[in-house]
Amino acid sequence: MVLQAFGFGHPEGIETLLRVLQVQRARFPAEVYNDETLPLPQDDEDLSELALGLNYAERQIRTRPRVEAERFESWIDNASQLQEHLRGGTLEIDPLRTEELPEREDLTETYGIGRGEAACLVLAQRRGAPAVFVSADQEACEVADEIGIPRTTIRDLLERWVDIFSPPVEDFDAMIEGLRRARFDPGKDFVAPLRETLS
Repeated sequence: MVLQAFGFGHPEGIETLLRVLQVQRARFPAEVYNDETLPLPQDDEDLSELALGLNYAERQIRTRPRVEAERFESWIDNASQLQEHLRGGTLEIDPLRTEELPEREDLTETYGIGRGEAACLVLAQRRGAPAVFVSADQEACEVADEIGIPRTTIRDLLERWVDIFSPPVEDFDAMIEGLRRARFDPGKDFVAPLRETLS
């Protein structure tokens, strides 16, 4: 869902994400994004989390009044950056190996977390890299802590962005508004004091 938050929320969201993580490349399992092409099949439970988000946006564009539909059109427009990063090698689909699938299923069944979250944990464990979750993924964060996988959240990333890069207030506001429009609200109580440090 982090790819969806930054990929749908802001036209330069993925670039900002990579810069704040201080990495040249981010890997994710096919459960998160599998480079599905539009148009996507409707109501397909085998679609990746990001493709399900794109499907949702397309339905909203077709069924909502024009003013409301514009929000979801921005999701689709901003999502084009994903293809650019995939082509450039800064994003990489790294599917789970066949022998890793039982571990994904075990994490899902034992802890009640989603398939995508479990796949991220398995991939992070293989790569020895931190897992990145949206701030609301408390259960996945707790599982990561329990099994010893380093992890970070969108809130952690926003704090790091402000602390290290001190973006202009207008850039900060645009990112927060974009995250909110993409259904990933970091929360007013969190955002307000962080913004104060930039004023």
